[in-house]
This record gives sequence, structure tokens and C-alpha cells, in this order.
Amino acid sequence: MDSEELYNRDIAERAKHFEHQLESGESFFYDTDELEEIIDYYLDEEQWSKALRAINYGIHTYPFESYYQIKKAEVLIAKKDTKSAILILEDVLSREPHNGDIARLLGDAYYQNMQFKRAVDFYHLALKEGLDAEELIIKLARIHFLLNKPGKALSYLNSFPKDFFFDDTVLPDLVKLFYDYGYAPKAVEFLERIIDEDPFNYSAWYFLGFTYQKLENYRKAITAFEYAIAIDDENTMGYLGKGNALMELDLFEEAIEFLNQALDNDLTDAEVYCNIAECYENLDNYNSAKYFYLKAIKIDSRLSDAYYGLGVVYKKEGLYRDASKNLLYAIDYDPFESLYHIELAEVYLITQEKEKAIFHYQKAAEIDPETPEIILDLAQALFEFEDIDAAIETLMKHQPDFIDDHRFSYRLASYLFQKGNYQKGYEILHLALQQNSEEYFLLYEYAPFLESNETISNIIDLYLSK
Repeated sequence: MDSEELYNRDIAERAKHFEHQLESGESFFYDTDELEEIIDYYLDEEQWSKALRAINYGIHTYPFESYYQIKKAEVLIAKKDTKSAILILEDVLSREPHNGDIARLLGDAYYQNMQFKRAVDFYHLALKEGLDAEELIIKLARIHFLLNKPGKALSYLNSFPKDFFFDDTVLPDLVKLFYDYGYAPKAVEFLERIIDEDPFNYSAWYFLGFTYQKLENYRKAITAFEYAIAIDDENTMGYLGKGNALMELDLFEEAIEFLNQALDNDLTDAEVYCNIAECYENLDNYNSAKYFYLKAIKIDSRLSDAYYGLGVVYKKEGLYRDASKNLLYAIDYDPFESLYHIELAEVYLITQEKEKAIFHYQKAAEIDPETPEIILDLAQALFEFEDIDAAIETLMKHQPDFIDDHRFSYRLASYLFQKGNYQKGYEILHLALQQNSEEYFLLYEYAPFLESNETISNIIDLYLSK
């Protein structure tokens, strides 16, 4: 056992002893150094109630020590009670106007309260009092991104000293700022500036690759990941990044090679095995795909993506019972992934289990109501189950949500014609042609018998000639 483990065990035991003394109601005394260690232990463990009891004991024992007031405010901020925290901190700051820690916490409280102007003022005060500039600059940039002032946000990020070393503890927070507020191209500029000043910065090259991947520029992503690998060929993240980018380009055999090099003998390997399995699946090597999906599950038995992948492979092999079993496992572990429900609904559609198929299509629509394809698939399932009235009703119900989507109109028109409701069918067909006449063939896709209907052909030609 190393010294850190011994210390952690010792402080845990002392904290437990402190709790017993509090509960006993007997009189006892702790010097401020030991009490502060116990409070910091509770804070590190996020045991807010216990921290507050220890802090209140400290306030009672040392009423003139601002440390305990500051720590109480810190706990209140963590518990979202910003109003009480602000009252405490402003009182302490009035007595200690040059305390940067108080200013930073006030900034955090006002930020959480969405009073951004006041938050900025206090973060600037904390900077003035010499607090860690790195953390505060990131917070100030975040606020200005949030206020839709990217120029100002970038001015903060560009204010890091030229000799500042952006390592893998700082860069993720910085790059996340750009992603969170939709400025990924600006992240490229920022990372390239870092690389210009520090060409051997592994983290900068890795996150440049990751950013290009987000921007779907996979070739540039691969180049950046290759530089990262050249700088540190023992760090697995570069191999993982390159493998994932190769997958996006459908270069599955090359992707497998790099994903294998990304394996690092820990829990994250489950995700890597899942990606390798997906590559084999895309290469139609279903046995290898199943082998790697099962390896992923062996490492992480709750990895829903692995069960989903297995289900898809079994579905492709026509083993529908195994497919549904694994897809149900995936849903058990992540019930809010609409894709799992859609895939399972398709299995039940194939096996002609109407109630189950419709249930999972409807569940997918509840989870992801803004995706029109789900409603179209639900309607088609109803149609294939020969429930054309329900198919029409489903499209009519959801058409106002996707009023400009011509696919809804063509599909609805085709169902109406098949139902024999030509009057309403012609009305909806005119709407579909107004929306997008070039895709008139969608009408025939679901009602091929209409291709010989002269009236419909004349209507379509009328719109195409405009």
C-alpha cells in the first residue's frame, strides 16, 4: 500500500470517528488543521450533508475563521442554493476584498444563477487577485460563447501566454467549448495556432483530428491522428482516432488494423471491440463480427451497442429469435435509443408479430418525434399488416409536424389511391407535386399500379413542364 492509499484510509477513519463524536452529543475539540482535512475529504467525496455538519461545527468553534464560511458557500453552490451562497460570500468579501477564492466562487454562483454580467465581474476580480488564470479564462470564454459573442470568447482563449503548455488536462475543456456552442471550425484555428507554437504537442494533434472528424473531414482527421501517432506511438488514442476515421470512409480492413492497436487492456476496450465488430459486419464477415461483439460484452456486460450489433448481425443471418433477444437486451440497458426500437420493430415486421412491431415503432416515435423516417416506417408497417386505415390515419396525424416534407404527401396519396379514395388522393398528390415535382416516382414506389393511370400521368406532366 503506497503513502497516498494510507493517507486516504487514515482520513476516512478520522472522518468516521468525527461523525461518531458528533452523534454522541459529547463535548470534544478539533484543531482547525485537522477539521479542514476532514471537510476537504467530504468535499472530494461529494458528501455534502456530512460536509455541512463539519463546516457548521467549524463555524461554531472558530466563528472568526472565514475558511468555514467559504466552504459552506461552496457546498451550497454544489447543492444549487446559489442565493444563500451569494449572501455568505458577499458578506465575507466585504471583510476580505482581496480574496480571489471568494471572488471565483461568487462568479460560479452568479454564473449558475444566469447573472452573467456579475459572474464576469467577479471572475475578473479573481484574475486580478492572482488566481489560476487558466481555469478562469475558460469560464470567461464559456460565458461569452453562451452569450453568442464568439469573438470575445476567442479573445479570452487567445490570451493564453505563448509559452503556455496545453496538455491533455486543459485541451479537452477548451475544445469542448467550441463543440458545445457550434464553433468547431474555430477549434481548428485555435488548435493550429497551438501546433504552430508547439509542433510536438500530442494532445493538440489528437484533438485536431477529433475536430476534423466532427466536421466530417475524415482525410484531414487521419493526417492529424498520424502526426499524433508519430509523436507518441505508445498512446492508444491516436490509433483509436485513426481507426474510427477510417471506418467513416468505409475502409474497414485498414480500420481493423488500427483499432487493434488501440486496445489497451481496460474497460474502454469494450467500445473498441464493438467498433472492430462493426467493421467485420460491414465486410459481411458475420462470424468475426459476432466474436468481437461477444468480447465487448464479456468486458462490459451492460454495453447496449454490443447487444444491438449482435441483434443486427443475427437479423442479417435470418436468425430472428436471436436477433430479437439481443435487441431486447440492448433496450433493457438503454431504453431511450430510438434506433434499437426501430431495428427490433423491423424484426417483428419480418416475423409478422404486428402488436410488437407497432409498439416498438411507436416507442421510437415517442423517443425521437422529430425524425420523419420513423413515422413513415410506422405507416408502412401498418400498411404491410393490411391496416391501411391506420396507416392513413398515422400520416394524417403527423403531417402537420412535417408540413414541408414531400415524402409524407406522396406516401399519403399512394395509400389513399390504394384505398380507392381518389378525390382526396388527387388533392394530396397536387400538394406533393407543389412541394417537389422531381420526386414524383415516390408515388409509384408504394402504388405501382398507378403508372398506367393516364389522369395521374397528365397531372404529373403538368407540374414537370412548369
